[in-house]
Amino acid sequence: MTFAYSPPGLWPLLAANPHTPPVVIHELARCESPGLRAAAAASPAAVSALLTELAGDPDNPVRRCVAANRSCPPRILAELARDEDELTRVLTAANIAAPGAVIELLAGDDAEDVRAAAAGNPCCPDSTLLALASDDTWRVRHSLLQNPGAPSPPLLRAYRGSDFMCRLFAAGNPALPSGLLDKLAGDRQSAIRLAAARNPRVPPLALDQLGRDAVDMVRAAALRHPRTPQYLVTDAAGSPDEIMRRAAAGNPLCHLASLAVLATDAATSVRLAAAGNRELPAASARDLSADPEVSVRAGLGGNPAVPASLLAVLAADADARVRRRVARNPRTGPVMLLDLAGDADPIVRAGVAGHPSASAAVHRRLLTDSSAAVREALALGSRHEDVLAELTGLEHPMP
Repeated sequence: MTFAYSPPGLWPLLAANPHTPPVVIHELARCESPGLRAAAAASPAAVSALLTELAGDPDNPVRRCVAANRSCPPRILAELARDEDELTRVLTAANIAAPGAVIELLAGDDAEDVRAAAAGNPCCPDSTLLALASDDTWRVRHSLLQNPGAPSPPLLRAYRGSDFMCRLFAAGNPALPSGLLDKLAGDRQSAIRLAAARNPRVPPLALDQLGRDAVDMVRAAALRHPRTPQYLVTDAAGSPDEIMRRAAAGNPLCHLASLAVLATDAATSVRLAAAGNRELPAASARDLSADPEVSVRAGLGGNPAVPASLLAVLAADADARVRRRVARNPRTGPVMLLDLAGDADPIVRAGVAGHPSASAAVHRRLLTDSSAAVREALALGSRHEDVLAELTGLEHPMP
């Protein structure tokens, strides 16, 4: 294939787009450049037959990308599990599409990085995880402790309370048993308490403790957590400490009356946190759309809960930083995106080029844009096959 007017930098981006016509991926797979064949092998648009063909490529980077592709057929993953290239086996072991028997085979690999990848795979069989929990190397046990699909027995067997990294990885894992997570919430090391405060499954009682922590960062993380008791968030909203007010303003459980007050706070950081809160009252959102601070208006422009009528106001903001956020807001509709496609700022236009709601007409208009950033965003984000086909110089994409 001759790519008529696509610069080489677009090809890997087109390959990464799941909506790119299959003919483009097939042609990339036949390029002389190993980098472009690897891009085809990594593509979410690559079909099983093509991945089967590329699994036999002589270049390691190509086989590695096949091994990491979640569309790779189980039979091919079983073959790649015996590949002489260690990184290919690592990526096979980490692939959630790999059958249990393949992961079990790789869990016995001589290379610890391969065993670690198997230990971190959420689809690793429980019996295999239990065996890996007793592995001699810390790397394998640490990977297991970060596995969100691991059941309690292997997690508890892999855990070493005297090892800082064990405690740190365990504290951040939502699969960790609540009793151990409670214990880690009171760890002497603030980094571990911070990891516990950010854990989506941390119990409310532990958050009550963490919300009173002596370290500001830990306290703030707990107060932003959606499972934190509401009375703590309310107390923080009235605190003289800006860090605490900012944390409360960002919590979706913040009482609406408190959130309305925080949206008028003297501190810019607090108003910015309120502007990004999806529960922000409509009246407060209207006030913040006229905030003197650009960062606050930009934060509001990126809030997907802001009404379309208010987004239209922000889309006409004098500062491009605000319009950039609106152009990427998932709630921004096709009509508004059409207007933003003519914006003087190329980053705004790039946001439109990558927006899933932009119409084919809008994306076709951007095909002639002089900005490389816009064309790259189209290659990576457009859902319209005719647009993607034109980017590659194809006139007749395969259906």
